[in-house]
Order: sequence, then structure tokens, then C-alpha cells
Amino acid sequence: MTRNQAVRLQKQRERQRAYRARLKAERRPSNEDLARALLDVALTQHLKLGRYEDLLRIMDLVAKRLQDVGFSRSMTRSVWFELQDRYVSGWSLLRQRTSLAELNALRCENADD
Repeated sequence: MTRNQAVRLQKQRERQRAYRARLKAERRPSNEDLARALLDVALTQHLKLGRYEDLLRIMDLVAKRLQDVGFSRSMTRSVWFELQDRYVSGWSLLRQRTSLAELNALRCENADD
């Protein structure tokens, strides 16, 4: 790797770090955060209501979409069912981004608005 490439990569890392810090400060979810939340809601609600046929239809649509961009349909189904089994056990794709104390402080601030 040339010196110019190394400098360019370092600057890119710094820009990305600053970008992520700005998003965190703005409390703005990324596209991935939004997609995780959407999938989390779909799985949680459909499983709670016993809507397994609807989940199979969603999974088939997702598998088709991923196949269109180059992923294996059967591997997508495998990953889906593994994820669904985790959800049945109480797991979630969403993870805590801030401490409980920070969340409580934010809720208090938002209640005052």
C-alpha cells in the first residue's frame, strides 16, 4: 500500500468515526437500526399472535429479494428459521445503545417537552 493510500484510508476512517459520533449525538438511527427494529417488530408480533403462515410468506419474499441480489434462497431460509427460533427463546436483534440511566434522563427530558 502506498503512502497516499494509507493517508486516504486514515482520513476515511476519521470521517466515518465522526459521522457515527454525529449520528449517535443526534440519536438518529441508521438504516441498519431501522431494518433491525422492523424485523424485530415483525417477528415479535407475528410470533406472539401465532401468525406463522404470515411469517412464512414474509420469509419467502425476503428469500426471493436476497436471491435477486446473489444470496442462496435455501441459506436465507436456514438463517430465517435460526433467527425465528432465537426469538421464540426470547432473544432480540435490538441491543441497548445507551445506559439505563441515560434512557431515563432522556425520557424525563422528552416528558417536559
